[in-house]
Amino acid sequence: MQTIVKAWAAIVAFSISVLTGVLFGIYPANRAAAMSPVEALRH
Repeated sequence: MQTIVKAWAAIVAFSISVLTGVLFGIYPANRAAAMSPVEALRH
């Protein structure tokens, strides 16, 4: 049995993983940036 991966499926999977990484990376960074440094380090 041969496995066939379509180019569009690889692009969609990569895009979803990039979007997820960016979302879960930017959200906490923005929250920490809005806090004072002492509060950000405490949490």
